[in-house]
Amino acid sequence: MTDSYRDRALCDHLVLDTLEDGLLVVNGDRRVAWCNPTLVRTLAVRQEDVLGADVLSLFSRYLAPILQDEAAAVLIRQALENGADLPALLCRTRTPDGSQRWLSISGIPAHAEIGVGPKVIRIRDATGNVNAHYFRTALDRSPVVVFAQDRGLRYIWSYNQQLGPTDTSIIGMADPEAFLSDEAAHLTALKRRVLETGEIIRAEAVLTVAGEPHVRDLTLKPLRDAGGSIVGITGTAFDVTERDRAEEALRKRTYDLNQRMNELRCLYTIAHLVEVPGITLDRLLQAVADTLPSGWQYPDDTAARITVEGREYRRGDPGETPWKQKSPIVVRGACVGEVEVRYLRERPEADEGPFLREERMLLDAVAERLGRVIERMRAEAALLNSEEKFRGIAQRSFDLIVTSYLAGGLNYVSPAMERILGYHPEEMAGTDWEDYVLQSSLLVWEEGRRKVLRGEQVEGLRVEVRRKDGETAVLELNESPIVENGMIVGFQAVGRDISERILYERLREQAFDMTARNIAQFAVLADHVRHPLQVIMGIADLLEDDETAEKLREQVRRINRRVSQLDREWMESRKIREFLKRYEL
Repeated sequence: MTDSYRDRALCDHLVLDTLEDGLLVVNGDRRVAWCNPTLVRTLAVRQEDVLGADVLSLFSRYLAPILQDEAAAVLIRQALENGADLPALLCRTRTPDGSQRWLSISGIPAHAEIGVGPKVIRIRDATGNVNAHYFRTALDRSPVVVFAQDRGLRYIWSYNQQLGPTDTSIIGMADPEAFLSDEAAHLTALKRRVLETGEIIRAEAVLTVAGEPHVRDLTLKPLRDAGGSIVGITGTAFDVTERDRAEEALRKRTYDLNQRMNELRCLYTIAHLVEVPGITLDRLLQAVADTLPSGWQYPDDTAARITVEGREYRRGDPGETPWKQKSPIVVRGACVGEVEVRYLRERPEADEGPFLREERMLLDAVAERLGRVIERMRAEAALLNSEEKFRGIAQRSFDLIVTSYLAGGLNYVSPAMERILGYHPEEMAGTDWEDYVLQSSLLVWEEGRRKVLRGEQVEGLRVEVRRKDGETAVLELNESPIVENGMIVGFQAVGRDISERILYERLREQAFDMTARNIAQFAVLADHVRHPLQVIMGIADLLEDDETAEKLREQVRRINRRVSQLDREWMESRKIREFLKRYEL
């Protein structure tokens, strides 16, 4: 072998040793004749364990255990057993430390004559190529841009560039050459900060293309050389325009929702104030004025004023401003006041000056509610006054007044009951009329009760009831139904004690009877007296003694005059009796 041949062989080995591909030379007997250092590193074996080893044994010991593709492992084994050329395979492997790699395995003959002489097996770590393929596939048509710039902030690499320049055309450009000046200045300031500090920066930037702004979420990192020195920057730009728009829309909806919540809380507070027991109209209106600002967009700059029939209730600065809205308070068709809300300083324009459409609806709802509340409170005051008057009349009335419900019995008993029957009203509360009506009057009482429960008015119902002392009293009652929600739920009775009147009527009848008997006796007596007088007058006429006869006649005349007087008195008595009977006196 000449020196030149040895020098060329040495040179060839040096070249092969520097290749990034792992090479394995296999003789015809399947023994390994040579391998380069890259193969040793790729398979993580010692060179002395490889040289002279059977290639099939080498495959089984070092390569087969890490292959994850069973079909590829079968093809490699078959080719090694048969001495055939290995097909080009891309195999997925997993190393003992758990990391995943891709190996490119292929076989090439050492000589031009196929099948003659040793064979070369090439094993190359293709993980980077595969990852790059995946990387490019993942970024393709995505909103993510990746790039690198040198220390002069000129682009040296770009992928998936979407705004303005292409990946190719942007190479060599700086940001002021690719984007608008003010936007480029913001980008350049961020990137210089990375070059100067070495820190990783996350920020948003707006880039305008064709008049349309796009928001990019930037991540900027320092690019370092093997010695750790910063030689540029690398970064990603994620298009978040739609996300920012969605977030802005969400913020707007959230803001609007919060406003609606404030309005609802305002209405709820007012509704709660209305139901506070015993609250006066003045206190209510002042509380509503204090609550109103919380329902508007800018409560700290909101003043409220409620005016009702000349009285004012304020919250906030009383000074006048041009930014205000009003709503009238109407009660029974008449305007009795207004609700006013105003801003103390200028605010952005909205639906009604600086006010929202929903705020107008809220103001109108509050004014309408106050109108109903004022109407209700007035009605309640009038009803209370009427009830007080009725109660005063009932308390002072000589007639008894009783309300009775089908469920619950006697509900109200006027004080006159104690005077009439001797029962205190509290004693009778919850009892029933039937507890006091005597057996002799139950049929009459039940008939009257049935009529009133049919909705009829019952007048002049006479019943006998038991007094507290055990005596009997006669009551004359007028009854009317109590109607609630269209249903008869009880009845009201107004009555008086007619016991003395009944007694008087009985005595009067007795007197009339006695008078009638006396009159009849007077008539009989007159007839009986006049007949003997006539006899006496006849005897006097027969007497011869005129003096005695005259005396007899005189006595007869005197008796006759007295009987005539009794007749006249009898006639007068009969006329008086007829008059009394006619007019029920």
